[in-house]
Amino acid sequence: MPFSLSKPNEKWFFILVLPIAIAIEWAFAQWLDWTAYPRAEWVALVDLCLFMPVLYLVLFSSELGLKARALRCVAIAGIGLFAASLIVPEANQFLIEELSSIRNALFIFVLAFESWVLWKVLAAIYRRGVSAKELQQDFAMPEWVAKLMLLEARFWKAIWSLLKRK
Repeated sequence: MPFSLSKPNEKWFFILVLPIAIAIEWAFAQWLDWTAYPRAEWVALVDLCLFMPVLYLVLFSSELGLKARALRCVAIAGIGLFAASLIVPEANQFLIEELSSIRNALFIFVLAFESWVLWKVLAAIYRRGVSAKELQQDFAMPEWVAKLMLLEARFWKAIWSLLKRK
């Protein structure tokens, strides 16, 4: 889908807007005299951790539900915090250091959530009599991906049955 101003697709946010914002912040950090402005990390934090999630929320997430929008905004803020920790010199990271511990705790939560989702997907794939159409509808994936997943599931079931016989 080409870019349209009336209803922009969210992939454009991740392909163009967010990388351009990070590049601009990096250029700002390279240009800034950090000895004259030692606490200027707030500029990168506001731009990448507040402005970018709000921009995504306003322009790019109109079709999504509230939970999906909130989760993506938190993820964008996490990406912004990570980028800011790479952009701002270590000697000038005061707030970033404090926020990084929160990010690490949230990262553990996200990993646990993703593991739970993976478990649900695998359970659905390995269930008897599941079709590619069902997986496509249940998990909003392309049919060819669902077919490949079912093919892989059959492969591992065959391997398991061979190992059980020995």
